[in-house]
Amino acid sequence: MKFMRRVFVVAAVMVAVVAARGVAAERDILKTTLENGLTVILEEDHSAPVVAIQMWVRVGGADERDEEAGIAHVFEHMLFKGTARRKVGDIAKEVEAAGGAINAYTSYDNTVYHLVVASRYFSTGLDIISDAIRHSAFDPVELEKELKVVLEEIRMNEDRPERRLYMSVLRNAYTRHPYGRPVIGSRETVLSFTRAQILEFFARWYVPNNMTLVVVGDFDKEAALDEVKRAFADARPGPDPHRPRPEEPEQRLVRGEVIAAPVAETRLALAFHIPELSHPDTYAVDVLSGVLGQGATSRLYRRLKINDELVHSISSYAMTPKEPGLFFITASLESKNLERTIWAVIEETERLAAEGPSPDELARVKLNLESDFIYSRETMEGKASQLGYYETISGDLAFERRYIEGIRAVTADDVKKAAATYLDVQKMTLSALVPDAEAADIRHEHLVETARSAAYEARMAFSGEVEADEIRKITLENGITLIVKEVHTNPTVAFYLTFPGGLRFETPENNGISAFAASMLTRGTATWSRRALAREIESMAGGLGGFSGRNSIGLSGKFLSRFFDRAFELAADMVKNASFPADEVEKLRADILADIKRQKDYLPGYTFKLLYRELYREHPYGMPRTGVEETVSKITRDELIAFYTRHFVPEKMVISVVGDVNASHVIEKVKELYGGLERRAVALKEPAPERRPMGIRRTGEIREAAQTNIGIGFLGTTIRDDDRFALEVLTEILSSQGGRLFVELRDKRSLAYSVSAFSRPGVEPGMIGVYIGCAPEKKDAAIEGILEQLRKVTAEKVSPEELRRAKSALIGAFEVGLQEVSSQASELANDELFGLGYDFYKRYPARIEAVTADDVLRAARKYLTLDAYTISVVGPNGYGDGEEEGEKKQEESKKTHRL
Repeated sequence: MKFMRRVFVVAAVMVAVVAARGVAAERDILKTTLENGLTVILEEDHSAPVVAIQMWVRVGGADERDEEAGIAHVFEHMLFKGTARRKVGDIAKEVEAAGGAINAYTSYDNTVYHLVVASRYFSTGLDIISDAIRHSAFDPVELEKELKVVLEEIRMNEDRPERRLYMSVLRNAYTRHPYGRPVIGSRETVLSFTRAQILEFFARWYVPNNMTLVVVGDFDKEAALDEVKRAFADARPGPDPHRPRPEEPEQRLVRGEVIAAPVAETRLALAFHIPELSHPDTYAVDVLSGVLGQGATSRLYRRLKINDELVHSISSYAMTPKEPGLFFITASLESKNLERTIWAVIEETERLAAEGPSPDELARVKLNLESDFIYSRETMEGKASQLGYYETISGDLAFERRYIEGIRAVTADDVKKAAATYLDVQKMTLSALVPDAEAADIRHEHLVETARSAAYEARMAFSGEVEADEIRKITLENGITLIVKEVHTNPTVAFYLTFPGGLRFETPENNGISAFAASMLTRGTATWSRRALAREIESMAGGLGGFSGRNSIGLSGKFLSRFFDRAFELAADMVKNASFPADEVEKLRADILADIKRQKDYLPGYTFKLLYRELYREHPYGMPRTGVEETVSKITRDELIAFYTRHFVPEKMVISVVGDVNASHVIEKVKELYGGLERRAVALKEPAPERRPMGIRRTGEIREAAQTNIGIGFLGTTIRDDDRFALEVLTEILSSQGGRLFVELRDKRSLAYSVSAFSRPGVEPGMIGVYIGCAPEKKDAAIEGILEQLRKVTAEKVSPEELRRAKSALIGAFEVGLQEVSSQASELANDELFGLGYDFYKRYPARIEAVTADDVLRAARKYLTLDAYTISVVGPNGYGDGEEEGEKKQEESKKTHRL
């Protein structure tokens, strides 16, 4: 750990952390204790005509009573505000005249006054330190002024995002120990200080037997010692002022908070309890910190900054003061990346606890720690700080030699043990400071669940009980994002090549063009005919085809892994060189028109086709993915090529490959096939979100059928909104075989064979839907039955058992659904494309698990607006033309359905 990372200090307007490091070299050091108890440490060093003089007073923020919090820091400010012999400002003038500098800082364990001057002014410097320490005037007027200065310092710290986050961590990590209080104090305590309190504090703590004077530089030790004795000859010792500090109980639960602040960037801090400086594990903890988060080659920096591009900055350090400290991991990032960052950080800490560092990592960190110490000794003040720190914090000057010896002796197993012992998620403090506008969407319990789930999955993976997910992500110079996951349990491979597209980028005039263009990918390229492509695909016993959904367009394939290269090259040819043969355009057009006609025959699907159209009157989600006869009939080959050219651009492309492949080979293959594509700046027009209905909308069709099909829809939420998880739990509670709709409407009342509910979030707000198919004569009872159950979930919380069962079902179904490599490839590609991050699948279970009954109730009340929904009825008694359609019929509709 770097030298200035050991203890909190407040010097003028900043807080620093001081850490000294030992070295094996012999040093010409004299340590003695004067008759009055003053400890004196002198080191001759004639490498420069400079002398550093430091007085270490063993009192800091952790020694104060509650009512005097901050007084040590105020006292430090006052010590340079004049003495009996020197007026206000004289001290600074004398030091500057000697070509030197003087300052002070307060930590939790010490208050330090440090001065550096040319060695020929040694006597002047010593006199200034002695005079200030022993004879400060504490002028009432100056005290009043300085209290105002300290208040401004407090206000300044409140405006510093890093400082606010830092104190949040300390406040939550230390619930009894005074390390949890700010050294600088609070407005209330600072405003209460009087001159009498300052004098009492001085008399109690500023006694020679509670101070250590350190002098390093160009002087003669014996002569210097004589001067020190004269300077402090009349200082009288006092009783030991120290009292035991409250002991911090073991932290057994995750603590912390999310803080909203007027900032542009999110800050994250994770902290873990570690021992004090003098503990034998300090050496391994410092090496652990170096491996994990110090420097551009550290694990956290490489993964989160360079590879995954999740953070703007990230680092770790060990705070090891006189009593047990904290191991910090801090990052600055966009709030949208908070959960992914936490997951990755915990995964790396667990990896280190399971595997330990590599020999190269161990050697690098040891060298860096030793070099940090050596560099910190380049100046007289650096050497003096080391001596003062080790003497007052560890009580042993020899600690500096033992430290380097201890670092050199650390093994990989020592680092593993330290990580496993101290980096325990269950005992962690986690705080985040986020922009005001984004705070409402970030909940601390969700961040904690993410961390816990990451730890659990990582421990399972690294223990060998499950296969670890080794996912590699790279971005080519032309903007293409590649994600590769090796899965060697079966000799198969799947890949997805996806772009923004689909319904979101269609208009009423070209509806269906995205699906049309995607289907044309396999109908001919510049070098392959449709028939030749089909033969080639079949010869590899695989599948390869275009896809188009609501938000994306692309190509997907699944093959035996031995055919990966052939299949992947074929896919690249389709993506880069699709030719849209005119005859194939017409053949496909006929197929699509036939499919559109067939859709009308499947009444449940047709019911929802009408429901979507009525709910989304403006947004393209209301249009069918295949298009309608009027638009598909008019789409031209040139329009298809233009759509393909506009959407299939490198910088918007995500490729995922999952299966029995070598990741390095895949990366090289992608560079070979796609590296030559040039960036093309294409602006895609994003649609405006649909406005929420103001009343009840009705649509449908009278059709000859044995059943009446009913769909009820509400405008839902987006894939990026935390509400999506509560809505998934809610619809699972409603629709599963043990769910409310199934039990009440099918089992108890026999109203239907099929009843279900779903939440389908989108890039813009999606739909929450309910479906029931019933006998025509049961239509009204079925509608009322659905609305009755929806009223209940908006009126009161779901039961603990319902909540538990729904969450388990969702997580289980999600994990079962990811068994096939094709499902995994789709999940990785789409999550990355839509901004969730390729590793969202790892975080999904934790997000579901974090949903509470209160979340479900809040989401139900927010989205299940029973005075503003859309209903579609298709069947013998379906809603026909002119039958109570639109919001103007709201009141009549309410009466009909007894709302």
